[in-house]
This record gives sequence, C-alpha cells and structure tokens, in this order.
Amino acid sequence: MKLLTRSKEQNVELGMVERLAYMSGNVGIAFINTIIASFLLFFYTDVLYLNAGILGAIILASRLFDGVTDIIMGLIVDRTFSKHGRGRAWLIRMCIPYAVSGILLMLVPANASEMIQYIYVFITYNLCNAVCLTAIYVPYNAMSVNLTSNTKERGIISVLVMVGAVVGTLIVQSTVDAATTALGGDAMAWRIVITIYALCGLVCHIFCIICTRERCIPVVEAQNEKPHVDIKLELKALFTNRYWLMAIGCVFFGLFSTSILGGAGMYYAKGVLGDTAYYASFANVMSITQLVFLFVAIIFVPKIGKRNIILVGMGLISLSALFQGLLPPSLPSAIVFAGMKGIGAGFAGAVFYALVADTIDYGEWKVGQKAEGVGVSAMTFATKIAQGLSTVLLGWIIDFGGYDGAAQVQTESAVLAVNSAFNYIPAFCCGCVVVLMLFYDLDKKFPAIQKELEARRKTN
Repeated sequence: MKLLTRSKEQNVELGMVERLAYMSGNVGIAFINTIIASFLLFFYTDVLYLNAGILGAIILASRLFDGVTDIIMGLIVDRTFSKHGRGRAWLIRMCIPYAVSGILLMLVPANASEMIQYIYVFITYNLCNAVCLTAIYVPYNAMSVNLTSNTKERGIISVLVMVGAVVGTLIVQSTVDAATTALGGDAMAWRIVITIYALCGLVCHIFCIICTRERCIPVVEAQNEKPHVDIKLELKALFTNRYWLMAIGCVFFGLFSTSILGGAGMYYAKGVLGDTAYYASFANVMSITQLVFLFVAIIFVPKIGKRNIILVGMGLISLSALFQGLLPPSLPSAIVFAGMKGIGAGFAGAVFYALVADTIDYGEWKVGQKAEGVGVSAMTFATKIAQGLSTVLLGWIIDFGGYDGAAQVQTESAVLAVNSAFNYIPAFCCGCVVVLMLFYDLDKKFPAIQKELEARRKTN
C-alpha cells in the first residue's frame, strides 16, 4: 500500500494520503450537513419553540429552489476549466462561505417577532443549503469521477466517501447533546457548538484541497483549452440511461430513509423513550456498526457485485425498521435494531457513489459525451431533496400527531407519529430501493464497457 500518488495516469491506484484527503472533504461537509439533516428542526422546535408545520412549509419551498441550483451547479462544473481541476476549484472558492453559512443558521434573532424569525430561517436555510452546500457538494462528488478511472479504486473511494460522512455524523451526534447541555442548552450553547463544528469542517476541506488531484479530464482541458460542451448530448447521456435513472432513484429512497431516521431520532429518544440522552446510545451504535461494515463490504463487492450488496443492505434496514415499529419500544431494542440498520447502511452505503459513477461512464460509452457534472449534480439534488422532504414530512407528521416540544410526556397520537416517522417510513423507502435493484444488471456488462471507454479516451 503506497503512501502517495505519484502517477498522473487516469487508471492509477491512489495513495493513502490522497484517499484520506478526499474522504476528509465529506467529513467537512457532514459537520454542518448533519446539523441540517438531524438537529436543525429540533433546534427550531424545542429550543426556539417555532412551529413545526410552518418550518416544514419553509423547507419544502426552499427545496424547490435547491433543486434548481443543483442542476445549475452541475452545468457550471462541466464548463469549469481551471488549473486546479473542475470540482477542486470550487472547493477552494466555497469552503469558507460554507462554514460561515452553517453558523448563520443558528443566529435566529431571539427578540424579533415570529414573522421575522421565519423570514430569517428561510433566508439562511437557502443560503447554506441551496447555495453554499450546493456549490461545494456537487463539485466534491464530481471529483470522484475524475480522480481515477480505475474501477477497483472507485469502489474504495466510494467506501471512503461514506466513511467520511459517517465519521462526521458520528462526531456530531456523539457530542451535540452533551456539549449543548453542558453549555446551558439554550440558543447560545447551540451557536457555540455549531461554530466549532464549522471550523473543524473548514480544516477538513483545506486538507482535501491540498492533497487531491483530478486526472480523468480530456487532454485539451489539461492544456487550458475550452472545448464546446453540448448540453443536449449531456442530457441525452443521462436521461436515455436507464441505469443512471435507477441509481438516482436508489440514492433518493435510500437517503430519504436514513435522513428521516436521523431527523426523527431525537424526537424518538425524547418523546417515545423519555430522554434525549438516549439518542447518542442508539445513534452511535448504528454509526459505528455502519462504519465497520463499510469496510467489510469491500471484501464482498468484487465477489457479489454492487447490486447484490445494495439488495442485502437495504433489505436488512427495511426489515429492522418494520419490526422495531411493531415491537414495544425500549432502549435495549432500539440499540439492537440500530446495530442491524447499521449493518445494512454499511453494505449499501459502500457502493452508492460508485454505482452512480459507473452509470455515468455507461452514458459516455452509449452516446459519446461524459456528463459527470450534471450526472453527479442530479445525485446531489436527489440527496438534498431526500433530506429536505424527509424534514418536511417529519415536521408535518409530528405536528399532525400533536407533538409538543415543551411537554414532558407526549400524547398517544404524538408517540404514534414519531414512531411512524422513525420506523415505518424508512422501512417503506428501503423496500423501494430493493425493488429498483432487482432490475439493475450493469455490473455484468461494465468491465467490457470500461475497457472500451479507456481505449476511446486514449485515441481521442
């Protein structure tokens, strides 16, 4: 195992430093994105006592704008020609604005009217999520297509990307409740803690920028020329590509399930189990188990393929969530089922990014146009729409169920609402991924396609 990547060849195996550097980029993203996905709604409803239903409407409207910015950013990345690369150039530009925007999310004016507070939430949520996160997350994911064309190496990168997300998530969910409680549990406590996370994320992004290199770009780009990029051909390479459509569908349903699972976790701990301190117990079990099985998945992917790994992983999460919802709630059972969900998430998460990268290559092979920017931006769009809609749905469900953030004991309808969001909806979404993967057969065809693509690129 080499420490540094010394070759500029497209099919290179990356050194350990570059692998870890690229992984650290997702750690940096996760520090703030975990707050957005899992704790922001809780902060607004249980610390600032804002209305969950109104917040859900704000987030839904924001996600429509977010979808537009993702696609625009994908087009921008495909038309970026810089000595720093395509995606990496945008990490350089956006790492500081992203950190600042994350801090702004928590600075809701306490003494202002509710209308002013909701307007502030709308503006800062869009600034952080639809602008800054988009402008760093789309290019970051596009980099995975251009770091190397080596199929095995892409599989490793896919695992490390998920490891980065899990590590960042684990750090936040392990410390946020204890840290904010130790500092008083009020809005100022949350602001201090989120500022620390934002600064840690910035350090991770700087490490990623310094130690990575994009190699799989056309030679003319490397010579600072700007070739014409046909948007119609880009879109054809994607929307006539049934494998890409299936992969994006899997990303959406898979991340919707994990997002609503994470977002409902604090409500489940407080409203169903009786104490927010329980959240770290079962959430960390899931994250640690997922982290372990991300690496276990590396052993099985070459033997049984990406499709079958996802079938096993999503099937396990679906069954675990279903049975947890049906059985009487308790902390021990929550921990056991969290471990099972972690195993499933580790298997499936290990190959999601590599799956999308393979389908983008298939589109290039089919129509002759590489569309990594738009292709990956659609994945990012699916990711954020899944996170946003899950937050919206969670807000509406608990509001409909009568959840009261100030109450010590929740009503029966509120408990049912939280349990549905935490268990039944993830079970359904993971089942949808299983159905999609039953029709996916690119794994068998891909080695021949990749070999022909490499020959074409060298010729061109």
